[in-house]
Amino acid sequence: MHTSVDCKILAMVRSLSIVVLIGKNIIVVNSQSGYDSTCTCDSVSSSVCMKYTCSTTARGAACFPGSSQITLVDGTFKPLSYIQIGDKVLVNKNNTYEPVISFIHAKHKGLFDFLSIKIHSAVSNLSSTLYVSANHLIFDFDSGEAKFAGKFHVSDQVQLIENNQIVPGKIISVQLTKQEGYYAPLTPSGTIVINGVLASNYATVGNHGLAHKVMSIYRWWIHLIGGSKWNEEIPCMLQIMLTIEQIIRWCSGQIFTNSDIYDGKFQVSSLA
Repeated sequence: MHTSVDCKILAMVRSLSIVVLIGKNIIVVNSQSGYDSTCTCDSVSSSVCMKYTCSTTARGAACFPGSSQITLVDGTFKPLSYIQIGDKVLVNKNNTYEPVISFIHAKHKGLFDFLSIKIHSAVSNLSSTLYVSANHLIFDFDSGEAKFAGKFHVSDQVQLIENNQIVPGKIISVQLTKQEGYYAPLTPSGTIVINGVLASNYATVGNHGLAHKVMSIYRWWIHLIGGSKWNEEIPCMLQIMLTIEQIIRWCSGQIFTNSDIYDGKFQVSSLA
């Protein structure tokens, strides 16, 4: 009898402990600029949080950290922080290399929030870790469409470049972490291969094709005045374009009806 009562008491204490654990796993992560992320534990197993649901207020799209690896024409790799305007980089599966024509923005120093997405090839032992801001677009393998990085979950598949082919890259884990600097390279095609993963140049707006069309105006502007790697904030010309886009969206312009704006929410399996 006492054993049964003791077991019930222990079960109640354990349940209460889990509730307290969930309550205490509301974690605010503040970066110097870019994102403030609030993560709440919403799945616990054996007193360990298995999944966090996070939200962030995007002050700017951080995109990729400086440590991101870029493939050059000769097959070697170079950290994104060392990439210069004019460097030819791999942009798709067809072994196509294009020059970096500008950086939408870049900040060389400081720690910023990124998702650390661990990926494993479905056809080989190749693995990679992509560091990317939650509101940046990367390409989904199954649909072929670009999606916000923050909307990918464990077991989803991204487009991994292997032997000049797109192969399914299965997501093994998604972690919230901090990395040094942020960079948003811009290429003529609007795509770039980062750490072996096919990614868009764009963020915040969920329609890659539409973003690329709108950015053609900005590319024309770059052709006139030249690109830059020293814009910590989004350039004035691009801010004006984004403002016009928002006005058109507010006026229910049909061209923007399929373009979703990032809602600031994402899920991770652990916090660094």
